Amino acid sequence: MDCIPALSTRDAWLGHCVADIGRPGFHARLLQGIHTVLGADHFSHLSYDHQGRIRHAAAASVCDQRLIDSTTDIYVKHLYQRDPNYPLVRDNAPEAPGQGPDLRLLRMSPTSIGDTEYRRVLFDEPGFTGKVSLLGQWGDRSCYLNFYFSRVPLDMGRASTLLGQYGSTLMGLACRHDELAFPEEEEEEEEERDPWSTLSPRERSTAQLLMDGCTAKEIGRTMDLSPATIVTYKERIFAKLGVGSLREFLALGRPPEQRRAQRHLS
Repeated sequence: MDCIPALSTRDAWLGHCVADIGRPGFHARLLQGIHTVLGADHFSHLSYDHQGRIRHAAAASVCDQRLIDSTTDIYVKHLYQRDPNYPLVRDNAPEAPGQGPDLRLLRMSPTSIGDTEYRRVLFDEPGFTGKVSLLGQWGDRSCYLNFYFSRVPLDMGRASTLLGQYGSTLMGLACRHDELAFPEEEEEEEEERDPWSTLSPRERSTAQLLMDGCTAKEIGRTMDLSPATIVTYKERIFAKLGVGSLREFLALGRPPEQRRAQRHLS
């Protein structure tokens, strides 16, 4: 019998990522692979619409999940437009339908950041020593993948080689995960509707839990999403309903169909 050599499992982590697409553990699995081959400790995945607004946000860490959740939450809620790479993210729209720009590999170190508050809050205080990012286009969205380093220095030469080899695959996996994880997030453009009817199913679930007095962290645990994603839902809910604060949102009361149901039960 001929001896059949064993196949290499060097890239097995990519197979695990494929298996977890659309599942809650996808981002943690992807980071585990990058951590093993590159040393990154934290990861954030941000999806932007054609107007440069964040649609979805997710984060993972191999050493401190609370840290990366908190940092991503601050970024999404307050500082994303001050990201030195934001002009590239915002202008990353394809020139023609179906034709996206080349995948970009971006590097950022604390010393390269002129915005002192941005550097303090998003690098110095969480202890990040560097970040390498992939930026690309998927359909009508810009996808921004960020790998943060805290315990080992960023080796840009190795990062360029590795992400140059696997970057397109990682980008495709991350964007496909979004499509599977948020299948009902297609924006509708109907006019003259009840504002509550413009909310997606996930936004409606988030709104109901906000009405119940839950925090972003509590809602995230209930819906198996990161607090940063819940913050993006909250901001989109407020924008669609035309309110500027939680106080104004709560003053709206329940959606019309819930009020009718409550009257019927009473």
